[in-house]
Amino acid sequence: MKKNIILFSCLFLAFASTAQQEPAFSQYFLNPFVVNPAATNSENAKSLSIQTRQQWLGFENAPLVSNISYYQFLNNRSSLGGILIYDKAYPSTIAELQLNYSYRVPLDYDFSFLSFGIGAKATYYNLDFNIQDLPTANDNALKANSYDKILADASFGIYLYSDDYFAGFSSSNLLESSFKTSIPSSPYSNSEFRTYSAVGGYKLNVFNNDWYFEPSFLYRKTKYQSSTTDFTTRIIYLDNQWLALAYRTNGTAIMSLGFTTNKFRISYSYDHSFSSVLTQYSLGTHELMLVFGLKN
Repeated sequence: MKKNIILFSCLFLAFASTAQQEPAFSQYFLNPFVVNPAATNSENAKSLSIQTRQQWLGFENAPLVSNISYYQFLNNRSSLGGILIYDKAYPSTIAELQLNYSYRVPLDYDFSFLSFGIGAKATYYNLDFNIQDLPTANDNALKANSYDKILADASFGIYLYSDDYFAGFSSSNLLESSFKTSIPSSPYSNSEFRTYSAVGGYKLNVFNNDWYFEPSFLYRKTKYQSSTTDFTTRIIYLDNQWLALAYRTNGTAIMSLGFTTNKFRISYSYDHSFSSVLTQYSLGTHELMLVFGLKN
């Protein structure tokens, strides 16, 4: 029973990926660069981050997505960064390389900035079924043959930020690159559909400059798919220790925590879904993030 459930879910993810909902990480507030190319220069330092997300722990071939990102300033206005994303959800594998450039404009002497960013990406797709996992029906949509494709696309974003707040809007898959192969009966164009994201948050001092309260949100909408929004509340102590609770509108509760030292940041989050049939069989979704900060 457990094997059948995970196989059905993975097959569903493979076909649903026609709309290419991009990977969503729970700790968006620590790495907005992955969501919005304009956030490339939101911290005045070089930054190397490693982030991995394991869904449905306990299942064989459960979805796994990881990213490695790096960015640095070119001067006091411009910055350049890159992201490498690996997304494995049997039977599909996605590898993506994205380069981002951003330019920021200072708005006042309180270190508020308005940043504009663009990104270019190349994505490799592979779809490869095991013959023993396929139904016996004669269906052209289900073949054991491996399918490979490389697509190019672009993204754009704006980001307003300071030490106390952040707000941004971005759009990816602007070109909606097509696979140029589709099933005649499908209502979809078999393309990378455009994804829109909006993010915002504000940090409030609640006690003696030691304790801070930071509510934030992340909204995502992909063409032909339902939107999701993360509502997050983070409690920060001395700017280097924090605990966060969040709710995602698809019926998921999220708990995360982390701490920062002079050289690196480590954080962890756990997702528990109240609406998925897999919840009773899996050990939840786990996300781990390491950030290494280097002075410019």
